Amino acid sequence: MLKKIILVVMVLACPLVFAAESNEVTALKKGMPQDVMVMIDRIVECNHWNGEESTNKERIEQIKTVRSKLGCDALSNDQAALRKRYQNDYEVKSRLNNAEQIFY
Repeated sequence: MLKKIILVVMVLACPLVFAAESNEVTALKKGMPQDVMVMIDRIVECNHWNGEESTNKERIEQIKTVRSKLGCDALSNDQAALRKRYQNDYEVKSRLNNAEQIFY
């Protein structure tokens, strides 16, 4: 039981752990500019946390906190700005599109 509690605390304290450890996400980020790598992590993590549902008030607050730290509500606008910056880079756009399909 203690191991589960520690794991939950670690996940909530470091929300990008999932994305950073995923082989699929690592492949998407390979060779990309830093801002694109960060966006890929945010997309994947926001997809994950957006899919979290709970009836437990404490868990709902934890989910809201993580989503807030990740900036999930601003993700669409931030992603649009990044896509505009790399509008002529097919590889960047492709990898961002692929990131959107992870953890749905």
